[in-house]
Amino acid sequence: MSFYAIILAAGKGKRMRDENTPAEFPKVLKQVNGRPLVSYVIDTLKASGIDDITIIVGFGADYVKNALGSGFRFVTQKEQLGSGHAVAIAKDALADYTGHVIIMCGDSPLFRKETISALKNQHLESGAVITLVSAELADPTGYGRIKRLPSGEIAGVVEEKCASPEEKTIKEINGGAYAFNSAWLWSNIDKIERNEANEFNLTYLVSVAVSQGQKVEAVQAAPEEVMGVNTTEDLQRVEGILLKRSGR
Repeated sequence: MSFYAIILAAGKGKRMRDENTPAEFPKVLKQVNGRPLVSYVIDTLKASGIDDITIIVGFGADYVKNALGSGFRFVTQKEQLGSGHAVAIAKDALADYTGHVIIMCGDSPLFRKETISALKNQHLESGAVITLVSAELADPTGYGRIKRLPSGEIAGVVEEKCASPEEKTIKEINGGAYAFNSAWLWSNIDKIERNEANEFNLTYLVSVAVSQGQKVEAVQAAPEEVMGVNTTEDLQRVEGILLKRSGR
């Protein structure tokens, strides 16, 4: 079955501003070892066999389009209201697609092609409507937690901002990369409701799928892979990891 991809790349990166870049410069173009963050995500998708890539742009959209050039479909999210809202913006452009879609964040450059290939394979073999990447973290602070039933089946994902004290003790976190059955996604994307943080999060669809009796699966990644970039310190850590991987 065919896969296409969506990269979420509309964010501002408020905590990463410096005097050397324009105020409207988007986070996904921040440089890591001389390359923009989002280019690593693109390379990972292509290495795992996905060339049809749609990029959701918003803040600094023209910068992203100019930096990446042709070869991509760009969809503009004029107002940033969460990951679910970002994907919903692409519905008109992609609703006729068949097969399956991988959704990744443009500020998560550490995913390996092996992990995305495993995500694809698990998704197809299991027949799930959603398969997500998870990881076990010693300190899961800041990440959405994966809730499971006593049987081990996934019951939902709760964001850090909305988690109870008990839910915050969960160590298994949502890594921010997903595979969806394309037809199911576009049939259900409008069911996402605002959460307590006033955002439309893509992870809400996990609870939608569970309520329908649909299968939701997960594949595990190494803890370092799920690290996103939100601060200058994160950028430096990511740069060090990528340098180490390249043997430099």
